[in-house]
Amino acid sequence: MINYWPLKYETPDVRRRTVDGLRALRKRIREAMPGTTLHDTLVLGTWNIRNFDDNRFGHGPRIKESMYFLAEVVSAFDVLAVQEICRDLGPLKQLIRLLGPNYDYIVTDVAEQDGGNRERLGFLYNKAKVRFKGVAGEMVLPVKDLIGHGGKRLQPARSPFGCEFQAGWFRFLFTTVHIYFGKESRGTPEYARRVAEIDAVAANIAQRAEKEPCSYILVGDFNIDKMGDPSGNALIRNGFQAAQNNMGSNADRTKFYDQISWLPRKGTVRQTRSDRNQGVLDVLPAVMGEDRFPDYRKAVEATVRGQLDKARTERAELAAKGKDSAAADKRIDKLEALLADADGLKDYYLKIWRTFQISDHLPLWVELSIDFSAEYLTRLRNMPGIQTRDNVEIPL
Repeated sequence: MINYWPLKYETPDVRRRTVDGLRALRKRIREAMPGTTLHDTLVLGTWNIRNFDDNRFGHGPRIKESMYFLAEVVSAFDVLAVQEICRDLGPLKQLIRLLGPNYDYIVTDVAEQDGGNRERLGFLYNKAKVRFKGVAGEMVLPVKDLIGHGGKRLQPARSPFGCEFQAGWFRFLFTTVHIYFGKESRGTPEYARRVAEIDAVAANIAQRAEKEPCSYILVGDFNIDKMGDPSGNALIRNGFQAAQNNMGSNADRTKFYDQISWLPRKGTVRQTRSDRNQGVLDVLPAVMGEDRFPDYRKAVEATVRGQLDKARTERAELAAKGKDSAAADKRIDKLEALLADADGLKDYYLKIWRTFQISDHLPLWVELSIDFSAEYLTRLRNMPGIQTRDNVEIPL
């Protein structure tokens, strides 16, 4: 249960906005996703939570209600892989406090290498449902499998991160990735590097899975345009089954970057038979839709004023050094015009600002069966026995 009680200390406006958003979001979750169960099913997902939360791009930081909205989404999952967690873990700890004592996290160190963007990968999970089994590690490719790019042999830009968990009867090695992006267009060296990185990661996991006694689940932001293109086929080539993301998981539902895939061991990765056992949770319209721009206009204006103050400081520093300030002047003019343009502010709110409050990606989820007790009883019944000294047959 989310810790809603701190809201009573907020101003009436903040409290009203937050409660209205939470009500709409809870309704959206009820309509789109299955509820969590204690023993029968596992709601597993992945979410690129966009630059959480160092405000390096100047479109934030996240305001108070945004943290409640993020916590509400996370609470709909038993275990959630998260990408783009930043160096400062303060915002993540704040999120965990809102989620309450049943939730915990495991994250990587910061990716400092080229293309890593100083990001972390991690998992948020409900300890009452999911147990961390003590095994965790970042993938390091063998030298023979390094990724070729620009005459170099490279590790993945952000090391894939895997942890072993157990929920009910289901034991699984859960790995998350944030694959190198580069340039979007096919035929570029950057696109080739992206495809090669997916190929190398998937092949490495497939090789490991042959030697391990648990199922492997691979999720994350693959930067795949769509399944069926070379980047998407890299998963299929290596034997992965995918909960096909055919609905688009970026903010405007046009890209298919995020994927959930698995290598089942003896059929133990089983989607439930429900008619809604996978999907994309469309968060933004519920909490920061077009109709809610008036509620957030002051916060949007404050963000733009912060950008304007920064640009003016930059111009003054350039002038003091006798350097050309034309670029800063142009940026200042643009920001001043934006503050005076209601339609422009609304467009900025919809296309940029709210995606740095929630995310420019949407959570992707699947519901899996984790109760294998019926099958186990069948195996026990059919198991051959051995004779004891008292001529009593007991199962092997």
